[in-house]
Amino acid sequence: MVTSEAYEEYKREYTSSLSRIRNHLASSKRDKAVMIECDRLLSDAKRCATAMQAMAEIEGNAHRTNEAQNLLTKDIAPLAKEINRQLSKSKPNTNAEREELFYQAPDIESSEHPRSDMDSLIQNSDDLLQESRSILADTEEIGTRTLQQMGRQREQIENSNQHLTALQAATQQAKTILGSMAYRAWKSKMALYGMIATLLAANGYVLY
Repeated sequence: MVTSEAYEEYKREYTSSLSRIRNHLASSKRDKAVMIECDRLLSDAKRCATAMQAMAEIEGNAHRTNEAQNLLTKDIAPLAKEINRQLSKSKPNTNAEREELFYQAPDIESSEHPRSDMDSLIQNSDDLLQESRSILADTEEIGTRTLQQMGRQREQIENSNQHLTALQAATQQAKTILGSMAYRAWKSKMALYGMIATLLAANGYVLY
C-alpha cells in the first residue's frame, strides 16, 4: 500500500539522519558548527518519526505506532539532550566578560528575563511552528494518497461485483439450456421406446 511505502521511506530518511548525527558526536570535532548541523539533522529525524507515527495511526498498525513512539523517546530525546548540552558549552560567556569590564548594579527584570533566553524561546517557537507545518503538509499528503488508494480499491471491488453478476447470469443461462436439452433427450428416448414397443407388437401379431 501507499502508506506502507511512505512509512518505509520516512524510516530510511530517519535512519540516515541519526547515523550522521552519531558520526558527528563520535568524532573529536564538536565545535558549534557541527552541533548546529546535528541539531538540524535531529529536527529532520524528529519530523520523520512524527510522520511515521501519524501514518501508522492512520493505517491502524499498532506495532508501527509503538515503533515510532520508541524512536521519539529512546533515540531522539537522549540525542537532543546531548546536542543541547554541547551547544550550551560552545556558547561564549559574554555576560561574564562584560560584567568584568563594566560592572553595574544588577537589573532584576533583565536578570529574570535575559534577552538571549527570549530570543532562544522565539527561535524555538518558530522552529516548532515550521515543524508543525511540515508535519501537517506530510499528513495531508498521506491522507490524499490514502483516499486515492481507497478509491482505486473501491473501483476494483465494483468491477469484481459486475463480473460476478455477469458470471451468475451466464451460469443460470447454462443451467436453463442444459435442462432444455435433458428434457428433449428424455422425449426422444420415450418416443424411441414407443416405436420399439409398436414394432414388437406388430411382429407378434404377424407371427401369431
